[in-house]
Amino acid sequence: MGRLWMIAFVAVLCTYLFFRWLPPLEPFSPTLFLTQLLFSPFRTWLAFACFLLGVAANGALLSIAVTGTVRLLSGRRLRLGQWLFSLAALGHFYWAFRFHWRLAALFFVFSFFYGMMTMRDRRLTKDDRL
Repeated sequence: MGRLWMIAFVAVLCTYLFFRWLPPLEPFSPTLFLTQLLFSPFRTWLAFACFLLGVAANGALLSIAVTGTVRLLSGRRLRLGQWLFSLAALGHFYWAFRFHWRLAALFFVFSFFYGMMTMRDRRLTKDDRL
């Protein structure tokens, strides 16, 4: 459960820092974006690093949430506390969608696909192959 707390903390923190450090996008101007990239590159690259770390952390939370939901619907055992905590930790997307819905949607889609790619199903066939 300690690992899950750390993943949730990193997910929320990286999501916040990504939105905070990204150059202004409303209204989007390529010249303003490139100017910010040239004159404050450290801040922009930190925003991109937070994007990558946030996608990985949110993907892990989404993977736990989806796996728990599938286990719950199929009647198999699940760790209820871990599942509920991962669902609660994903509540920060509400704040992100209220702040900037396009960026939040992009962030969520990348996180969702990363989480689904990293899911592992324990039911393997003979010789440990799918």
